[in-house]
Amino acid sequence: MQELEQIFEREMRKNNLRVTNNRWAIFRILAKVDKPLSIREIIEISNKEGYFTSVYRSVESMTKIGILRAVPRGFKNLYELGEAFRLHHHHLTCEKCNCSIKIHAPRLEKMMHELTMQAGFTPTKHHFELFGICKKCRIKPINMV
Repeated sequence: MQELEQIFEREMRKNNLRVTNNRWAIFRILAKVDKPLSIREIIEISNKEGYFTSVYRSVESMTKIGILRAVPRGFKNLYELGEAFRLHHHHLTCEKCNCSIKIHAPRLEKMMHELTMQAGFTPTKHHFELFGICKKCRIKPINMV
């Protein structure tokens, strides 16, 4: 964790952002969990109700410089640590219970790179999410009459 914190401090300073208690709290929360969180979930975990605007602004500034990564989920974003802290990955999310798993797919990465090049673009970044119904949600409960 100490190495991650050093990277966090270095990236914040390199991008002229202050290392505030609020930003430390957001970073530490996301470093401890293994799934993307909403801003509301970050606030609940930090026990700082009423600071939505402050947390939102910190999350947005940290996302702009790559410390955090936005994961689109419907009409809102969830957030997780960026690639300086976690291996590049995508997500597969259940449409019913919203559980999410990480996907590491080298073949997919290669294909997206090739498609970008074929279109005459220079690849810079990409975003790819999959949705489906998990095994738990596919199992229908037995109706008792």
